[in-house]
Amino acid sequence: MKKILPLSCTALAATLLCLGQAAQAQTPSTPSKITQVLVYPGGATVERAARVAAGSRELRLICLPERFDADSLQLQADPGIAIGEINLQTVEREAAPECLGKSPLDTRLRELEDKLAGVKAESEAQDLALGYLKNLGHDKATPAAISATLDSIKRSGQEALQRQHQLARAKQALEEELAPLRAERDRLQQTSPRLRSLQIQVAAQREGELRLTYRVPGAGWSPLYRAHLDTSNQQLRLERLAQVAQSSGEDWHKIKLRLSTSQPRQASRPNPLQPWTLRFQEPVMAQFNESMAMRAAPAPKAMTLARPSAPADANADQPLPNFDASQLQGEYAAEFEVPGLVSVASDKQRSSFALGSTALEAKLYARIQPQQEAQAYLLADAARPAGSWPSGSLQLYRDGGFIGQSVLNLGQDERLELFFGRDEMLRVTLEPEKREGANTGFIGARIEHKYARAYRLENQHKSAVTVQLLEAAPLSQHEDIKVTTQFSPKPTSEAWKKQAGQILWQQQLAPGQSQRYTAEYTVSYPKDAAVSGLR
Repeated sequence: MKKILPLSCTALAATLLCLGQAAQAQTPSTPSKITQVLVYPGGATVERAARVAAGSRELRLICLPERFDADSLQLQADPGIAIGEINLQTVEREAAPECLGKSPLDTRLRELEDKLAGVKAESEAQDLALGYLKNLGHDKATPAAISATLDSIKRSGQEALQRQHQLARAKQALEEELAPLRAERDRLQQTSPRLRSLQIQVAAQREGELRLTYRVPGAGWSPLYRAHLDTSNQQLRLERLAQVAQSSGEDWHKIKLRLSTSQPRQASRPNPLQPWTLRFQEPVMAQFNESMAMRAAPAPKAMTLARPSAPADANADQPLPNFDASQLQGEYAAEFEVPGLVSVASDKQRSSFALGSTALEAKLYARIQPQQEAQAYLLADAARPAGSWPSGSLQLYRDGGFIGQSVLNLGQDERLELFFGRDEMLRVTLEPEKREGANTGFIGARIEHKYARAYRLENQHKSAVTVQLLEAAPLSQHEDIKVTTQFSPKPTSEAWKKQAGQILWQQQLAPGQSQRYTAEYTVSYPKDAAVSGLR
């Protein structure tokens, strides 16, 4: 016999069922926060963490940025927490009122708006006090009473007017501070009009932590270096810094920040090896006809692929600072961890972080390349520092003073060479170059050119200086081109850095000492030959 519930009971059961479904649909959100971020050229990997209570069956994480790559989403949980179905939803920002006022930017805005409200309230109170003081003159009073209270009214009015002026200044300062923050909030809402939420089925036997990671575009970092040279004790200190910027749609507030030279967008494997084939070339006429046929044929039209429309960026004219791969060319991928907890706002502004420094013993030289410029430059030579040093901008400081900017690019060099500006106390003099030309050999079968160069260096320092004079000698690339050389004094090397024809004189000059260097070259070649590179 089938039992039929009374109408009232049936209605009650239906009501409870609807309330249960509504409660399930409106699962309370679980607070989550960004704990650490790994930034690489062109993007970042963000890690969020949320606490899971024992016995939980479902988590709802809200206010996630729309820009993250859904395919990169990964979840991990502590032991005792099983992860089931994951549902990703995208909603309009207006449809998620619980996400309003949650960011550090909104918190800062509320703090300033509360201060502004307090200033306005006190200003209105001062207006009431001034109005009361002004109305005192309308009441009838005896001359004795007026004389007794006149000074008190004057002091009170003066204090009120001064305080009113201070409040007006404070109000102006708060409004000026609020204006860019409000503009930034509006920009974020326009560039990220939608948000995402995650509904995660879990089975939590005990309390623990759930971690999710995802990749976001619109982030990057660039290395920055500062080289400090102390010439008195020949010490070189190399500081390593990082400039980070991001516009991922969410602020990174008090997080652990790591920086990587890895480039996920690069090719992960080499191209297939192509065979090396040899064959006879086709007749020249056949190649010409084939080339003309290809020129005459109309070019195929390129197919246009439809792309989904992207939300308009209000700051499209302000692109993210360029952090392309060319600025991060290291020998191998490396990671750097920024000490402490740091914050990076999603406003494309660069934030600089120190990554430590390295102290190096340096040798100082005055290097001269007279054929380029009659000027000596101070050079610091040190052993290559350990670790990975991606190419980046370099600021130079000599004895505490800023010298200029350069680029640090170690490449495969075994040593570190940094120039620290001109050495004005080393005088460089070039004597006029002498040239001669004549026909030589049997009945003038060969042409001969002679070059004579001379340089003089004078040390005007109060201490000894080690000079390096570099000269490029003519280098024959054919057996019929003959080159003879004569140097005085004898060069330290005629193949500087294993480069043939690179002449190096290295010598220490005492205070006030001068030295003359000469280089003579004779170049001969067949009379009927045309030689390039002659000067």
